[in-house]
Amino acid sequence: QDYARYWDSVKEVHERGKYGSIGYRYPFRDAEALKLVLRTHTTAVSTYMLHKLAADPRPARYFSIDRVFRNETVDATHLAEFHQVEGVIADFGLTLGGLIGFMEVFFGKMGIHRLRFKPAYNPYTEPSMEIFGFHEGLDRWVEIGNSGMFRPEMLEPTGLPKDMRVYGWGLSLERPTMIK
Repeated sequence: QDYARYWDSVKEVHERGKYGSIGYRYPFRDAEALKLVLRTHTTAVSTYMLHKLAADPRPARYFSIDRVFRNETVDATHLAEFHQVEGVIADFGLTLGGLIGFMEVFFGKMGIHRLRFKPAYNPYTEPSMEIFGFHEGLDRWVEIGNSGMFRPEMLEPTGLPKDMRVYGWGLSLERPTMIK
């Protein structure tokens, strides 16, 4: 796989835009991108798997669980360190309605049936949604996940076909247990 071409494409997306995007419009700094930091999410794992999938594009599902770190005030629904569950589903013809349906089944298997979806901003997905579940003990809705459809400028540098769509979603492994 041509990682140098991939790196240059990501850099161009950030600085000037590409694949229909206006980009993030800031100077991409190699030294900043190569810094070692405590991981705040596992999207890099999903991106790596999608890059590998581009060698043989086909419907696929990838899931990962790993420890992440956030600058959070610890309370009944937030932890500074937790295990993120992340998934991507790649296929042709995927829709936002299909993602909502998948999330309803996913959380339903954990016994969480009262869900709400709220539009959100995520740099990697558009459209994006926060997922809320009703917490009986707190008598309020609590964010339990995030999701969206990966943006073309996220997928095309990996080499995936332009008509392939990818769901992306993530949640704290600990968060649903806080609700139950």
